[in-house]
Amino acid sequence: MSNSTISTNQASLPDNSTLEAIFSLAVAEDLSGMLHRALKMLVKVFRAKGGSLFFFNRSTQRVAIGNLPQTVSARITQLEDAVFTRLQTGTWRILEVDALPVSLQDFAEENLRLINTPLLKQTKVLGSLSLALPIDPPLTAEAQATLNQFSLGIGQLAASIADTAHAKKRYRELDLIYQVGQALANTLDISELLETVMRLSANMLNAAASSIMLIDEARRELVFEVSHSPKAALLNRFRITMDEGIAGWVATHGRPALVNNVHADPRFSRNVDVRTGFLTMSIAAVPLRLKGKVIGVLEVLNKYSEGGFEDDDLRLMTSIAAQTAIALENARLYQSVRQEREKIINAQEEVRKELSRILHDGVVQQISAISMNLEYAQKLLNRDLAAADKELSSIQKLAHKTAKDARLVLFELRPVILETQGLIPALERYIAQLQENEDFHIKATLNPPPARLDKNVAGTIFSIIQEAINNIKRHARASQIQLNVSAAEQILTVQIKDNGTGFDVEETQKNYANHGSFGLLNMMERAELINGALTIDSKTEGLDHGTAVTLTVPLDRNDK
Repeated sequence: MSNSTISTNQASLPDNSTLEAIFSLAVAEDLSGMLHRALKMLVKVFRAKGGSLFFFNRSTQRVAIGNLPQTVSARITQLEDAVFTRLQTGTWRILEVDALPVSLQDFAEENLRLINTPLLKQTKVLGSLSLALPIDPPLTAEAQATLNQFSLGIGQLAASIADTAHAKKRYRELDLIYQVGQALANTLDISELLETVMRLSANMLNAAASSIMLIDEARRELVFEVSHSPKAALLNRFRITMDEGIAGWVATHGRPALVNNVHADPRFSRNVDVRTGFLTMSIAAVPLRLKGKVIGVLEVLNKYSEGGFEDDDLRLMTSIAAQTAIALENARLYQSVRQEREKIINAQEEVRKELSRILHDGVVQQISAISMNLEYAQKLLNRDLAAADKELSSIQKLAHKTAKDARLVLFELRPVILETQGLIPALERYIAQLQENEDFHIKATLNPPPARLDKNVAGTIFSIIQEAINNIKRHARASQIQLNVSAAEQILTVQIKDNGTGFDVEETQKNYANHGSFGLLNMMERAELINGALTIDSKTEGLDHGTAVTLTVPLDRNDK
């Protein structure tokens, strides 16, 4: 081994083909091809028997030329492995790039001298160049300087090509993430959403197949929701247990897995291949997470490139999986809302039909009877006053019964949102509708009770509030309404207060039957039905004129 510089000329002057080779390197885009051409050119320029170029920048590239003796080849491999080990442990820099270290080792039996020098990007070591030259003639200082220049140029060019390739790859990845995001934003159909993710993932990762499996918590199984492969139809809704295969391992442990030789991995299960006839060779799989919980697995199979799946593929898949999980949850919520909306519409239609039937068979028939009886009573007035009085008494009883039946219909009629979401959301929607259609302003303070009210209690409270506001609309000429709902010490308090004209409560209740209106009576009867109490305070004069209706209802601890 010697580090001395030998004084005789070794390198030949470049001919036209060599110059063309040098110029072609400058426009090369393929790293492996560029390194191969560069090494071929160096072997020719330095009249070497063979050589090797090793380059490491995110990934490893090795190219070799020439049929070298085993001893020389082994030494080159040893040198390159040493460089690789050092580069993996951290950055390696050589500050004096004008005098690169050159390692010389003679193999006398083979009549070869091995020259090894680093490849640089500026001062950063990215690999090494090895050439096997005849021992004679020795390497001159001029030849060594030329070799140094080639090492610097090839290293710089290789780094540029590698960085450009990495930038293009990142751009394609970002483009894929953008495409996935656009696709997820443009559809809320779960099947279409998952199919789009599968197709884009397989294409971007250059894979033969891809699948999304979702966890069935009840059965502790993974369900193939959608697959993108020639055998996809055979996997529709196919199930595997949570402890089966690499996908099951990913779902159970919540960690990604990258396996480029599945048949050497004990976690691999052949059941899916047996079912479909698809031959799995490599797998990259990542968990689908939502709010910290694993809900499924995204996997791609059989990458076409020789190197197989890489860590960068897992990173990209993890980004896609995060988007997919959120979009999947949004799609599920949307479908749930649509189903709930359809239930509400159907329920409203049923309520409408039922109300129509009840009114037609009951109240409307009774009103028709009252109308006909009044006509008959009017005729009796001119002939028989006693009979007319008896008929009017009968009509009065029928009118009272009709009013009672109508109040019962109103009691049974309630907004469907009460059934699905409860009292407070129903009041919020009701107030919003009033604000759109009425001139008065409503200020509401709605504090929900500690537990969800029984649906019948909530419906009755809502009806009382409706009746109170309807009375304000008809009679009070108010410009402001205050609605408060609060709960304390197992008592729910509801107050509806307006700044309207007010009325004499005692006088109104005393002559209630003569007013032809049953609003106050309705509210009081409904309050009694839920063991509540209703008080009405009204003033017709002063700064605080207006009416306050207060309802108190005991809260059952079992309400939910």
